[in-house]
Amino acid sequence: MLSLPTTGPALRFCDGVSRRDALQIGALGTLGLGLPHLLRRSAQGDELGTGTFGKAKRVILFFMWGGPAHQDTWDLKPHGPEASRGEFLPIGTNVPGIHISEHFPLIARHADKLAILRSVGQEDNNHSTGAHAGLTGRRHELKAESFGARDTDFPHFGSVLSRLSPNRQGLPTFVALPEVIHTTNGSVTPGQGGGLLGRQYDPFQISDHPDRPDFQIDSLRLPRELAVPRMVERRHLLDAVDQAARVADRSELASSMDSFYQRALDMVLSPQARRAFDVSQETDAMRARYGWHAFGQSVLMTRRLIEAGVKLVTVYWHREKKTIDTTWDTHALNFRELKCRLMPSVDRPIAALLEDLSESGLLDETLIVWNSEFGRTPAINSNAGRDHWGPCNSVVMAGGGVPGGQVFGATDDKAAYPIADKVTQDDIAATMYHLLGLEPETPIYDRTERPFPIALGQPIAKLLGGVARPEPKPDPVPRIALAEFGPFGRMLRERGNRFFTVDLGLPESERLWELEGLGEPQGDGPDRHRPLSENAARLKYKGFYYNHFDYGWLVLRLAEPRSIAGVKLAVGDTPLPIPADLAAASPSAVWQIPFPQGLMSALGTFELRVTAPGCKLTDVAVVGDKIRDVHLALLTGETPQSL
Repeated sequence: MLSLPTTGPALRFCDGVSRRDALQIGALGTLGLGLPHLLRRSAQGDELGTGTFGKAKRVILFFMWGGPAHQDTWDLKPHGPEASRGEFLPIGTNVPGIHISEHFPLIARHADKLAILRSVGQEDNNHSTGAHAGLTGRRHELKAESFGARDTDFPHFGSVLSRLSPNRQGLPTFVALPEVIHTTNGSVTPGQGGGLLGRQYDPFQISDHPDRPDFQIDSLRLPRELAVPRMVERRHLLDAVDQAARVADRSELASSMDSFYQRALDMVLSPQARRAFDVSQETDAMRARYGWHAFGQSVLMTRRLIEAGVKLVTVYWHREKKTIDTTWDTHALNFRELKCRLMPSVDRPIAALLEDLSESGLLDETLIVWNSEFGRTPAINSNAGRDHWGPCNSVVMAGGGVPGGQVFGATDDKAAYPIADKVTQDDIAATMYHLLGLEPETPIYDRTERPFPIALGQPIAKLLGGVARPEPKPDPVPRIALAEFGPFGRMLRERGNRFFTVDLGLPESERLWELEGLGEPQGDGPDRHRPLSENAARLKYKGFYYNHFDYGWLVLRLAEPRSIAGVKLAVGDTPLPIPADLAAASPSAVWQIPFPQGLMSALGTFELRVTAPGCKLTDVAVVGDKIRDVHLALLTGETPQSL
């Protein structure tokens, strides 16, 4: 007996055969869905002969919104032209012959689990349509920027899974966090949801950062007047569903969809679901291991969701503020942004995830994918940044049937163009679906019953066959350099927020500053400092100051606690007011003073004047957001306490 797959609502003829099934048998040769193909698909299973078909039971997609510089992360060219090769050096990994950036030291220990695809090209330099390709495996019909998502967009991988292989009661199939990505003008990026399948296949969307003290998922909380036993009793009664619908109503994406009400009710009533989303159940040490920042805690929550049975989780790189770009879009200060903020923020949590899933045995059945809109230009621009570059990018896979320890494809000496084994996002998508047990020709249907194959590319046989292993070669010579960051600077890198700083008395750190009115360095280690004299000290930053960035706070760290009362501060010629509550506070070793609105964006350079006789100043930093106690605890070696 032949059982034909049905994947959407269908008109059925009087003999019980649907219109769609009849079309599959008789008329869809262009999609490869005739009867012979259906029989062959049932019998064959894995046409590639790699044994990888259907190996992945779940997927984690890291979408690095903004477009990371591939030549500074996964495909370094230390011997390439000086104008393009960048500042970073490659380091060895636990696989001889695989070398990645020196700012991924923890991930480097897990290269045996990674397959690095260096020859991905898509010829699209736009965030909006480039993201659509990376999230759906489909090139958008437009090649444009900053337009909103539409209901004709091709669906996200998770939406396709929600249609073809949904979870049943209790847990969603597809979760996205920690926010919906959008361009700076507010346009929601296409490819994040159900698109042509309909909004009922949108993800369960988490739109808050799980590292924040007030983090909660409103849609998993019952209204106070509704107790769980009462809801269970009345589960099938319309009035109970209507009351619980208020849970889903809090999400603007689900305000009018009956199916969303049922999903929300299922999750509210499921202890398994509530526990999976509750990252606070992890120990403080575990949370610190993944990183006390938005991405780190999102990855930790993702591990919990995958363990609980969610089939696909997308973790998007986030913005700290909606109108300020804190993504991987490094048009300015590419190397400083990568080194000080972006790469440390992914190195720790991704390494922790690989280790945990490997130890639990889940990595064998969990496909992890690192993807983005595009790569970045070989040329370095006048703002020390790299611009959009569609012709070449790196994608990384791990687990779920992908043999590790591989480097697939090759690029030229500038990492500008693939020169071997070029693939596209179409092929990445086909490979993902193959691993999930879905052939590229598998159809989905839009609301008018038009069929679409889920992928237009082909699974990458060479990658899945594990034959892209590099020849062993010696590791690069490690960089010999003076330390740029002391304990305070290392803590700033761990928190994932934008900053620039000086560790006083550390020569490499002071190199980018002009210092006047400070005494000679005294002390060692965390207590190393320069004393301030009776006159005002001046600290001028000589690096490139980019006033578009959202610098909000001045931070001064001292060798000894003291009161800030009587201290005078100025940025350039503008006095920096000290809030009354801070002036009246008890002595402290760390002062954090907010900048007045608009001050930092009006500057061309940053120059600080400090009058604080006898003060022993250890560090000065300019940061985007106020440093929290959980990060300051890292300075003392204490286990960070809960947020």
